[in-house]
Amino acid sequence: MKYRLRRISALSIARFGCLLGWLVTVVPSLACGLGVWWVEGIVRTWLESWKPIDLGLLGTLDPIDLVHLKALLEALQTVEGHALPLLVAVVIAAGILGGALIAATLAVLGWGYNLLAWLSGGVVVELQELPTRPTQQP
Repeated sequence: MKYRLRRISALSIARFGCLLGWLVTVVPSLACGLGVWWVEGIVRTWLESWKPIDLGLLGTLDPIDLVHLKALLEALQTVEGHALPLLVAVVIAAGILGGALIAATLAVLGWGYNLLAWLSGGVVVELQELPTRPTQQP
């Protein structure tokens, strides 16, 4: 038996694309987020370990101020207290963005197929019915 595929529902394919995009982007964004969280902790600990140098009569010299990293250290210390909620928010946002991007891409492709199918008549698919497996009775 032959069937002609004349139209693809853009909404249906967009919903599929949204779910697919979310699934495809959540795991990498979670891995990247955990990696950044780990690196942030290492950099913050490293910068906090820098101690001021006592120069005697000349006073003290703070190496963090010398290389202008005080603002970075303060930002890292601020983020440390909110790292988990920030990580969750970024992962959710990346999933939504990835889902929306793939949904939009598939919707445009669906509209493109519908236009080509309107012009050319669509794709003809030949289907063959599979034999049913006999059920065994106990």
